[in-house]
Amino acid sequence: QEKFSPVKYFSIDRVFRNESLDATHLAEFHQVEGVVADRGLTLGHLMGILRQFFTKLGITQLRFKPAYNPYTEPSMEVFSYHEGLKKWVEVGNSGVFRP
Repeated sequence: QEKFSPVKYFSIDRVFRNESLDATHLAEFHQVEGVVADRGLTLGHLMGILRQFFTKLGITQLRFKPAYNPYTEPSMEVFSYHEGLKKWVEVGNSGVFRP
């Protein structure tokens, strides 16, 4: 008998990267990572989870763009319109793990 149960794991931590600083890139920032595991989940579920997450942060103008990630397929980048910069900026990256 298979012993699978749905799970949700999330972490928030400080990240440091060697970046050239500009209005959309910092050398230090906080990153949120999450894994939701269950049977029958689709890309639509992932988009819904991301919309709910960003809405709770007050970010409601979102766009999703297909992307390549080596460990997930399909994968997508998440963009939000930044009023101060007057342009769309990447706020996340995501994907569905292959079975």
